Amino acid sequence: MILRPLERTDAPKVAELAGDWEVARWTLDIPHPYDRNMARDFVAWAQDELSSQRRFFFAMVARNSGELVGIISLTRNGTDEGEIGYWVGRPYQGKGYAREAAAVVIALAFEALELRRVVAACRPDNEPSWWVMEHCGMAYVEATQRWSAARRETFELSLYAIDRPATEAP
Repeated sequence: MILRPLERTDAPKVAELAGDWEVARWTLDIPHPYDRNMARDFVAWAQDELSSQRRFFFAMVARNSGELVGIISLTRNGTDEGEIGYWVGRPYQGKGYAREAAAVVIALAFEALELRRVVAACRPDNEPSWWVMEHCGMAYVEATQRWSAARRETFELSLYAIDRPATEAP
């Protein structure tokens, strides 16, 4: 799997994958229905966010086919904490893409951005998502609620976190 910044040409594939209700329903931010214009606007916004260094969006790309399979993001929640979020298109789920991408982005958060903590949240019944978090060393912290502008409702979520490993003295 390859992680790379989103490109304008990704919009049709983003619309196809994120437009699937079985993908969108697990997220806070993907409205449904989701069309190409929305995807085009999202990609442009994601590119602007990347240049601000506050939020980083990456296309998850299958190494063997070059196909975009999903998106992962890292958002700075302050000076020392970041939050990851991800989704994988239904045809590509269960193949380890989210797990691999999350591990890379967590390492980026700790090593390149020197964040102290990385958090992630998912719906409690989204077993594949919390399995990804646990596989990456994240631990359940608490139940929380967040408002979803895309759905116009409050979601019950499980919050997971991992702290930067302590560095060993030489």
